[in-house]
Amino acid sequence: MTLFVHLMLSLLLALGGMWSTGTQEPQPSIDAGTTIPESQPVAESRDVKAESEDEEAPRQFESAGALLSALEKADKNIRTFTAQIRYIRLFEIQGDVQTRLGYLAFETDPPVEIKQDFAVPDQAQPIRKRSVAVRFDKFIAGGRQDNEERLWVFDGEWLVEKNPAERQFIKRRMVRPGQVFDPLRVGEGPFFVPVGQRRQDMEGYFHTALRDSDHGLTDDFDAERDALLKALAKKLDGLIQLELRPRQGIEQVEDFDLIRVWYDPQTLLPRASLSVDPLGDTDIFELFDIDLNEVRRPLAADAFSVQIPGPEDGYHVEVVDRTLP
Repeated sequence: MTLFVHLMLSLLLALGGMWSTGTQEPQPSIDAGTTIPESQPVAESRDVKAESEDEEAPRQFESAGALLSALEKADKNIRTFTAQIRYIRLFEIQGDVQTRLGYLAFETDPPVEIKQDFAVPDQAQPIRKRSVAVRFDKFIAGGRQDNEERLWVFDGEWLVEKNPAERQFIKRRMVRPGQVFDPLRVGEGPFFVPVGQRRQDMEGYFHTALRDSDHGLTDDFDAERDALLKALAKKLDGLIQLELRPRQGIEQVEDFDLIRVWYDPQTLLPRASLSVDPLGDTDIFELFDIDLNEVRRPLAADAFSVQIPGPEDGYHVEVVDRTLP
């Protein structure tokens, strides 16, 4: 399940910034593709430098906190999100580069607003059920591309990992039947995926900063990696970069030393993310062909299916209930 955790952390962190209509993005080239001051909470009205009522106008933010405040409310109108994804993994010790191409689907229940009781500070809103699916079908390494399918699905109760090449199917119950909770919320779920998170939660887990779009996209010790990162920087030119460094001693984010996420300044749609783990390995995700709320294509009926394959399919099936004491 480790790869799924890395996928979700690195990639779906960006989904908090979705509120506008998706746009067609050119597919990036296969070959294309760190000091933090602690952020200080400031009033949102003074944080936002130029937040036009026109959603087409570029947004400018004076602080990471201002951006987080905008992202906190950004997913309220999002029901579904799909995109093509490119996942590049840079191995620090071996120096290898691996690329996977695939598809992401995300679905959430509509928000149910409750009347604010001002006598209750920090009043929580009802939890929304969220489902996530990540499917890869192409694998590239050493200049060779192969068909290699990997699938992860979380349907709100069960987490499935499917590897057709090895005929392996693992199904884990992560939530007790009848319960509804947000598995993606920081500090609460079996894995951490900050989607539509509260600003105060994010600042509690991370030191945050706004950076120039090309900040951190160089490598002084590896010419090939330096070229790859600089090519990525060209594609991300003009985007908003949010930099996150996990605070020490927090278990939910201890697998990461650094996370960067890039947002479109007009729509706040996520375009890319980069994360570095304690070993120095780097995960890079690029999103393109984005569609929100099934505007351009319907979500497949079985997008979040966790059905166990039949005996005739020849899978080794393992079912684990992680809710048991």
